[in-house]
Amino acid sequence: MGYLSPTLAVRNMKETIEFYKNSLGFKLGMVFPDADNPEYADLSKDGMVLMFIPAENLGIGSEEKLGIGVNLYMQIDGDIDKYYRELKKRGVRVAVEIKDEPYGIRDFTVEDVNGYKLIFNQVSKTDNKEAT
Repeated sequence: MGYLSPTLAVRNMKETIEFYKNSLGFKLGMVFPDADNPEYADLSKDGMVLMFIPAENLGIGSEEKLGIGVNLYMQIDGDIDKYYRELKKRGVRVAVEIKDEPYGIRDFTVEDVNGYKLIFNQVSKTDNKEAT
């Protein structure tokens, strides 16, 4: 089975790397050419990889908004409630609070420093199906 690793355009590479590492608990992979002047970086969590490059390298001007309409649905390992509480303590902007969806998923949405929305989810521990 293959996998998908989106490349996201960002305004500030260092700020983005620090947010994903320190606020969301992602692990830093490759940084090119180096950490002092990153032109590319990838960060991962639970087998999922996000790649980042400067928006200006793609010809995206400073007046253009990033992240509009981009929602990344990320199924995580571990206890989602514990992860949610950790992110809240770290001051991460929660756009949609944690909840059980009627289709059997527990999820919450955060917004990163560039405006991208990450929907962290996993199968709900409660049975939300109505009896027939």
